[in-house]
Amino acid sequence: MRVLMLSKACLVGIYQGKLAALASDPALTLRVLVPPYWRDERGITALERVHTEGYDLRVTPMRWNGRYHLHYYPHFARELRAFAPDIVHIDEEPYNLATWLALRAARQAGVRSLFFTWQNIQRRYPPPVTQLESWVLRTVDYALAGTEGAAEVWRAKGYRRPLAVIPQFGVDLTHFTPRVLEDAPGGPLQIGYVAAWCAKKAQTCC
Repeated sequence: MRVLMLSKACLVGIYQGKLAALASDPALTLRVLVPPYWRDERGITALERVHTEGYDLRVTPMRWNGRYHLHYYPHFARELRAFAPDIVHIDEEPYNLATWLALRAARQAGVRSLFFTWQNIQRRYPPPVTQLESWVLRTVDYALAGTEGAAEVWRAKGYRRPLAVIPQFGVDLTHFTPRVLEDAPGGPLQIGYVAAWCAKKAQTCC
């Protein structure tokens, strides 16, 4: 089976571990398209190459980089025709222009497709985003959601096709292993907390 994935998230090297795991299946031929970088309020995230074994990681241009709803990949249809996949995995939210254009190209080529979503807040967007989102929900063959909450959002918005809840990326235990806690000398145990950056920026990034 030949799978073509489109993903700006997989710019990040640690996230590429799931791609190498997928590519370890001898029945799968995987090509992943990523932009050269992604720009947002935190700055520029450049492409890393960390886990690249067994699949083809290719850079493709992005237009309107940094615009969450309106960025897109102008060469995607060309890449799709050249690779001739069985499945197109659009690793983008269903309200994005990038998703709409990639899905349209897949439909024109007669290729089955799916999107991935983290969006767990039910939002109503102004035109043309609402129209793009509705068409994607009616047209795509399959959906993956990172949480049950995200799945509920898209069911509520009218998505009726197959959907699976599969948390992405996980934790690499070769890098992150629990330490044996010891009594803190001279004081109580202190615990640090790191919150999701996107939760504070939901209005601008989601």
